[in-house]
Amino acid sequence: MNFFGYQEKARRNTVVLVVLFILAIALITVAVYGAVVVGILTGQFFVDQPGFSSDQLWSRELFLWISAGTLLVILGGSAYRIHTLSQGGGTAVAEMLGGNRLPASAKNPLDRRLLNVVEEMAIASGLPVPPVFILEQSGVNAFAAGFTPSDTVIGITRGAVELLSRDELQGVIAHEFSHIFNGDSAMKMRMMGMLHGITLISDAGIGLMTMKRTTRYSRGRGTHPGLVVVGLLLFIVGTVGLVIADMIKRAVSRQREFLADAAAVQFTRNPEGIANALKVIGGYKQGSKINHSATSQASHFFFGNAMKSWYSSDWWATHPPLEDRIRRIEPTFRGRFDKVDSKIRSSANMAQASAGFMVAPGDQVAHAQVNPDAIIAMVGNPGPESLREAKAILKKMPARVRDFSHDPYTARAAVYALLLDSDRTQRKIQLQVLEKSADPNVFRETIEILSDVESLSPELRLPLTEMVMPALKEMSLPQYRVFKKSVGALIKADHQVSLFEFSLYRMVIRRLNGEFGRSCATEVKYHRVKAILPHCRILLTLLARTGHGESGDGGDKPYAESMSMLEEGEHAMLDRKESRLTHFDQALKALNMATPTLKEMVLKAALHCVVCNGMVSVKEGELLRVIADGLDCPLPPISMA
Repeated sequence: MNFFGYQEKARRNTVVLVVLFILAIALITVAVYGAVVVGILTGQFFVDQPGFSSDQLWSRELFLWISAGTLLVILGGSAYRIHTLSQGGGTAVAEMLGGNRLPASAKNPLDRRLLNVVEEMAIASGLPVPPVFILEQSGVNAFAAGFTPSDTVIGITRGAVELLSRDELQGVIAHEFSHIFNGDSAMKMRMMGMLHGITLISDAGIGLMTMKRTTRYSRGRGTHPGLVVVGLLLFIVGTVGLVIADMIKRAVSRQREFLADAAAVQFTRNPEGIANALKVIGGYKQGSKINHSATSQASHFFFGNAMKSWYSSDWWATHPPLEDRIRRIEPTFRGRFDKVDSKIRSSANMAQASAGFMVAPGDQVAHAQVNPDAIIAMVGNPGPESLREAKAILKKMPARVRDFSHDPYTARAAVYALLLDSDRTQRKIQLQVLEKSADPNVFRETIEILSDVESLSPELRLPLTEMVMPALKEMSLPQYRVFKKSVGALIKADHQVSLFEFSLYRMVIRRLNGEFGRSCATEVKYHRVKAILPHCRILLTLLARTGHGESGDGGDKPYAESMSMLEEGEHAMLDRKESRLTHFDQALKALNMATPTLKEMVLKAALHCVVCNGMVSVKEGELLRVIADGLDCPLPPISMA
């Protein structure tokens, strides 16, 4: 099963989650009705007038009212939590757990090592570089959270940063990236939102037990015995609901941990990395525990079991036992964990990080094959060659440009510099526009970095936009609005939009919208090829014209061959009026609402259109990356001519 197959499976698992959620609501509704009936019967002993008879255990009208109230509490609570999560994406989860965003310009050697590992992994896999949040916890743990790659964050504990070696840290981060590839992070976000409503039942029970009874003659006489009984039973029902919620988490997520472990080994080609990280957890006194009030709500997100409870190692825990996970990677493991000395380990890791964390000069790069099937196989499934390619890209990037990409002010300057025209006259006009619209300090930084960005190799331009994303997400909302306005003004200054300008604007603003706007999983609207064909024609026309417009056939042949992969018959390219960049943008938005299976077909056709001549130009590579980004398909680096 490839990336698209796992995406389909994640989509089906969401359906399973909804079914389990509905069954849980049905059971809880019946239990709440029983609790209320028992409470009413208990109340008969404390009133004089006859009321609800003990032999009348069933009341259709009462059941309907209780069902409506229970549904209102559960569904209302779930809807509220999903709404709040959609406002912040993965950031909302990280902050709920007490995480603090790690500045992209962090100077601590261990923090820089972590950011470098995340940056390498993101560029190697074709994902946006996610912001990193630090949880000041001594346990060794990590998580990935977010509805889409654009709003996903990586969270990691201080214990993991200090106690794991670089290889072990790389294995853990690769594990979390696998959850992003396979759609697990989005599914876990939905799970957190849906199950939140169930937890409100126990809160309602506590409220009833502590409610004060007020009468005409006295106030605060205490809670009515009937309400105490109802409250107690509701609290018990709510507690059982929490157990049901944990079992749902286990049913949906436990097997995904094994899959993510295997994917991490395949990505890094270093089974010892993730296996040793798991051994550190097993031998460390604090293990992977997270001491925070919100841990139970987010327990299914973590790399290791974060809960500190009596059932933490039982069969219904959200994570498999450490021994089982390690044996899947290292069959000879005997189940013995060596005791971890935190002081010795943290000192050794600090020394290693301080010595340097950049790629070694002798590393050789294995370029990706320019073959559609080989590239499709690498989508969401990058290998060590992609990691080496990413390290090589980072090594080529001038140190000064790298430094600029890690600060919120200078990162904006780097983006502005990328958009400045090579023509001196046009550039002068752009700079005049930028001086009026941009922050004065950022404008000065733009002038400062301009010559360095201008000298970049063309194939490093989009990787630089990937690198600046974490720093850009540190902007305030007013700063983002100024930045967005300034980027638009720069592009419009010469009254035309180049392919690179379009690519940069779409990728950067789309990803930042997930941070500064509402974020949610993409709705699936298209299930058949026929429904997406008009959008595919626009996409493939622009691709063919970009890569083969100067050839003898003007791109007609690659276009026809690519379209025939989607629909049999003869196909002619659209004219330029029907395939402008605005049309392309609309087509990408529509295609992102297709099923994963259809996305695979579209991406395979696009790749065939580009690489049918055996090579990929820089422009084609940039356009391919925009397409893959628009479809939420992580495309690893491709060799470009």
